[in-house]
Amino acid sequence: MKSFRTPERLLEWAGHIGSETHSYVLHILNSRPHPEQSYRFCLGLLNLHKKYSKARLNAACARALKTKVWRLSGIKSILEKGLDKQPVQDPKPDLLSTMEHENVRGSEYYH
Repeated sequence: MKSFRTPERLLEWAGHIGSETHSYVLHILNSRPHPEQSYRFCLGLLNLHKKYSKARLNAACARALKTKVWRLSGIKSILEKGLDKQPVQDPKPDLLSTMEHENVRGSEYYH
């Protein structure tokens, strides 16, 4: 049996699950000073397809990429709560930057 403890094999396995999973694993491998530090994380992530499915794991990775979730517990939470089946909402606009009211002076007042 081939060892999955190389970046190439992990990325190949992730690619078989889906493109979003591949992108997620690539980000994790590149985020560590030494790729070896992320092998256990990646193996744990990729094995989630056994409990859920390849499609759900890929959708969870897509959501995690958009929402910047970089922990295995975060991916598990997405899957457990079924968030992978829901669309990702755009972040709410910053209310302070869009607030308009006659009592709000704005930056021009202070110059």
